[in-house]
Amino acid sequence: MSLIKVILLSVATVSSVIGIHRAIVEKDIIGNYWIFMVSFICLMLFRYQGRKK
Repeated sequence: MSLIKVILLSVATVSSVIGIHRAIVEKDIIGNYWIFMVSFICLMLFRYQGRKK
């Protein structure tokens, strides 16, 4: 697994955990929407990297 794929997967995992935690603590999913989108974008880039080869 390349370093870029590891970084993308790590950022996706960490940002989704942070987004879930902040959504529970603040009781505001809409305010933390951008964190979930960062996670989603990293996950899509991770999947794109796998299909490129």
